[in-house]
Amino acid sequence: MRLWRIVGAVLVVGLVAAPALAQVTDDDLTAAELEIATTRAELEALAVELEAATVRSIELEVELDRLNRSVLETQVQVAAALERLQERAVALYTASTSNRVSLLFFSGTPEQLGAGISYLESLAIDDEMIINDLEGLRAEYERQQSVLADLEVEQEATLVRLDATAAQLNDRLGGAQSAYVALVDRKLAEEEEARRIEEERRLAEEAARAATSTTTASTTTTTTTVTTTTTPTVVEETTTTTTAETTTTLESTTTTTTIPSSAGMACPINGFTTFTDTWGAPRSGGRTHQGVDMLAARGTPTVAIESGTIRRLGSGGLGGITIWLTGQSGDEYYYAHLDDWAPGLSVGQAVGVGELIGFVGSTGNASYSVPHLHFELHPGGGSAVNPYALVKGLCG
Repeated sequence: MRLWRIVGAVLVVGLVAAPALAQVTDDDLTAAELEIATTRAELEALAVELEAATVRSIELEVELDRLNRSVLETQVQVAAALERLQERAVALYTASTSNRVSLLFFSGTPEQLGAGISYLESLAIDDEMIINDLEGLRAEYERQQSVLADLEVEQEATLVRLDATAAQLNDRLGGAQSAYVALVDRKLAEEEEARRIEEERRLAEEAARAATSTTTASTTTTTTTVTTTTTPTVVEETTTTTTAETTTTLESTTTTTTIPSSAGMACPINGFTTFTDTWGAPRSGGRTHQGVDMLAARGTPTVAIESGTIRRLGSGGLGGITIWLTGQSGDEYYYAHLDDWAPGLSVGQAVGVGELIGFVGSTGNASYSVPHLHFELHPGGGSAVNPYALVKGLCG
């Protein structure tokens, strides 16, 4: 699990030296880790619900916008049809009156009379077509209004569900972060206790060896002068060599436990987080998601995923407070919606893997009720690729 990668392994010799204390601690830690794992699974399910509600809300916004434009177009068409109908009514009245008079006093041929009658009939047909078009437009307008009303009701319900899920998720994240910190503290305390016990054991062994050396030296002195001179020298050399080896081993073990990960990389959030694969999901403005949203309690530390240099700092636009980190590998990483940068952070600053660079927040276009880190991966400084597999491997 990620926790072990963060705080390291307990010294084996310490566990052997104090089996009763270590066993109880291990049981406690196992239970706490199980609880955190269960919480993470539950929060991942909530995160899926949140993402589904977010996507549906965006889809509804798009559909409502399209439908509103369609309603406006229909209204324009209805107005135009009414205007044509009014014009035709005036034309029909004028034409029919004039032609009736002409027919009454008509002195032309029967063919001309037939043409006049056909003209009057065509006016009636055109009017009927306009009326039919108008009725169709009105029916379409009423249908659109009904659909629009249904969509608005669904959108309102979706927003309510979105807010409720966000509030529940945010509350649970705060509790999970507290549990996570407590677990890490307990793990560190256990490691410190193991190191203390090991140091006491080492000092006791050295004291025992020193006592043995003194006894040997005294005994040898009463035997012969040559033995007295040679034996302490050999014993002292052996003691010195053994002590040096023990010290070196302890230093090596301590250094190993501070490495954030075996690949020289660390989870970009140093705390409890939950996230799902939302790469390519729709976002407002017709955009698609180009990263992963890592949900965490507001103020949770964000750290350098690998050693590198701070390339750019931003504090506006959709991302809000942002960081661009160029790693030693040549890859670039984008941190967005931060609550703040780490104190003193500056462009051009070199940072080590796991070093604090900011804090989780909800600046920019992020919902205030859902603090999270929007994280992007740009291999070689190029276009963004899906970072889910990377952070899943690092964060668990």
